[in-house]
Parts: sequence; C-alpha cells; structure tokens
Amino acid sequence: MLDAEMYRDELVKLGLHKIAHQDETLIDHMFRVCSILQHMKAAEHVCVAGLFHGVYGTEGLHNDDVEAIPDARRTEVRAVVGPEIEQMIFNFSVMSYASLGKSFRKVMRPNGVPELKDRRTGEDIALDREQFLDLLRMKLGDVLAHLPPQVGHTVLDVPTEYAGFWRIAAEWLGPDEITTWNTFTDVTGGELWIDPEQS
Repeated sequence: MLDAEMYRDELVKLGLHKIAHQDETLIDHMFRVCSILQHMKAAEHVCVAGLFHGVYGTEGLHNDDVEAIPDARRTEVRAVVGPEIEQMIFNFSVMSYASLGKSFRKVMRPNGVPELKDRRTGEDIALDREQFLDLLRMKLGDVLAHLPPQVGHTVLDVPTEYAGFWRIAAEWLGPDEITTWNTFTDVTGGELWIDPEQS
C-alpha cells in the first residue's frame, strides 16, 4: 500500500502547503483525495496521481483562465512521480469537465472511446479507455474529498449539483467505488446512498 507521507516533502517543495483550497491548504486536500482513492482500492499509480492532482491547478480552481503550465514545473513533477503519472496529472489538470462527462457517457457504451478535451485549447487529449477510467476515478475521489461541505466553499454542492452523475459513475466503476461512495456520502443523511444489491 502506498505510503503517501513519503511524498510530503516533495509537495512542500512544490509550494502546495501555501495554496489555499477552500477551508484548508491544497496539500491537505490532496492527501485526502489520495486516502479516498486508497479506500477505493485504486491502483497505486492512480493514488499517486491523486496525491498530486492539484499541482498544476484544475478547471475547478482556475476555471478556463489557466495559463500554460511551464515546462520547468512539469519537469520538477516528472522527476518525483515519473513520466506516466505526470502525464495523468497534466491531463487531469487541463481536461474540461464537460468533456469528462461526455467521455463517460461514450465509455459506458460497448467499444465507446473517450473524447476528453483540453479546456485551454479545445484539442483532444489522447488516451485509451483505461487511462480515462483512471482519470474518472481520480475525479470521483476529488469530489468525495469535498464532503462534508466546507464552511467557506460554495462551488461544490454534491447533493444538489452533481450527485446524479457521480453516483452513476461510482456504480459503474464497481463495488469498491460504491462502498467508498456510501462511506463518504454518509454525511448527507443517506440521501445519496447506493444499494450495493441493486447495482
């Protein structure tokens, strides 16, 4: 099992302990995402990518106005996590959330392929089904890490805004994701519960 703490010094060197993320630091949020992914029994490379998922920002943090990510920053991250995981982190950072939803609907079909888009350029992000499912799992972990709603955070209200989509994603991804969904959405008073027997 991944020992996420072994990466703490590297995340601090990248300055993530100085960045606010709702009511906490970005580094604390990223550790929570990694922990949730471990609860889902996600592959280690997904958990590491989840631990670093916010290193370049995301659509939720920067909306559509994100600048180009400097090559030097990518080189720093690549040196810590390796090229494959860094590419996952980069794709997670630049993907448009609208194309994530559209890609999920396509992947749910037999032989469907994702059509993930770079929100900055509108260009396709080349990835296969498994790579897409890794990103979907990362985003599910990120969404669950926002529960319970934090005091100063009004952007993400899972029960009223996104529950339907993410509930379906958890069900589709499998039993470990359902168990994790039920564990982390329990704060909603059972409103978002998924019956494992029905899935």
